[in-house]
Amino acid sequence: MDIALRLVFELIYNVPMLRVLAITVAPAIGLLLYVRKKDQLEPEPRGLVWSLFFMGFGSAAMSFVLELIGMLALSNVFREKSLVFELARWFIVVGLSEEFSKYLMVRLRTWKNRIFDCLFDGLVYAVAVSAGFALLENVIYLFGYGVGAVLLRAVVSVPAHICFAVIMGTWYSAAKNCQLMGDEKKSARFRRLAVFIPAVAHGLFDLLASHTGSGLVLALFIVYVIAMFIVSFRLMKKMSENDRYFIDPVPAAPAETVPAQPNEQEEKPV
Repeated sequence: MDIALRLVFELIYNVPMLRVLAITVAPAIGLLLYVRKKDQLEPEPRGLVWSLFFMGFGSAAMSFVLELIGMLALSNVFREKSLVFELARWFIVVGLSEEFSKYLMVRLRTWKNRIFDCLFDGLVYAVAVSAGFALLENVIYLFGYGVGAVLLRAVVSVPAHICFAVIMGTWYSAAKNCQLMGDEKKSARFRRLAVFIPAVAHGLFDLLASHTGSGLVLALFIVYVIAMFIVSFRLMKKMSENDRYFIDPVPAAPAETVPAQPNEQEEKPV
């Protein structure tokens, strides 16, 4: 096995096109495998995880259409480069469209699936879709902007997508837990937060990233990215360590059988 891996790495290293492909693909898949490894209570089936990964491609296509429509609408209502235009562009058109598209794929594939039975599961599902989304984005950036853009995305943008997914998955699992407890109102609120909070985090990330020509904004962007990575990693670690079933799969011990007592009102034999 070690020899085979070494041969693969040597092949990738010696063939430029394979190096580029590895740089494009490895970050998203590597982070997905890392998060899946943290799912130790009851690891999700590989088939389910990879189906969500490929559904991430669909979420990217869906968000592309939503962003195209959103940008056309914005351009007809607000002056480009105005404050309102910039805020609406990054927080609503980009942030909300992309996170909603990811959430929709997660929801369609897992919400009614009986396998979704642990708190950490929601993180795995959201990360799988986001990893697929980020990988397809990487391919698009590779052809549009070259290897340099993909290298930068490998250390910043792809991990950021995983951070948004960790936040989404945490609220998504909380929503499922509330639904199983019969609190549908709270579950609905948590489902909204599973989209809204990642969308805000995503929008702020893109807003700062689009203005890094300014030294001050660049510094804020770096601080924001580092803080987001730390918070998301700690949240994932906490969710992994405190993972539990939504409903205890171990049946409760049967109640102790109490011998039937004679009816005191029964007529006693003479």
